[in-house]
Amino acid sequence: MTPDRRDDKFESLKFARNYGIAILPILAILVTACVQSPSPIEITESEWAIEPQRDEVKAGEVTFVVTNTGNLEHNFVVEGLDDTIELILPQDTQSLAVTLSPGTYTLMCDLSGHREAGMETQFTVAP
Repeated sequence: MTPDRRDDKFESLKFARNYGIAILPILAILVTACVQSPSPIEITESEWAIEPQRDEVKAGEVTFVVTNTGNLEHNFVVEGLDDTIELILPQDTQSLAVTLSPGTYTLMCDLSGHREAGMETQFTVAP
């Protein structure tokens, strides 16, 4: 190996030692933050639809952010859970944080006639 190549290799090792090690704790914090605080599930409700931004999440704490873009009052129910959003006025947004186990859930508006008119959808929670 020529002296120039040894110097280049030495400089690369110095850079990795000085900067690479300093970056590791920052990366660990960022990865931990991403794992611990999943992004909320945005849901739009209107006459006569309920539309989640995505239809699958991992098990654990889930926050639904529900916006009523319609002209009528709605609510938000995860079938099988006690926690609900009792009333969402037109053009209003409400949140609901729940802990979900793996399985398939029905999301709906259960105001009189709304579910029957189409305001329900399936939502999957993966392990």
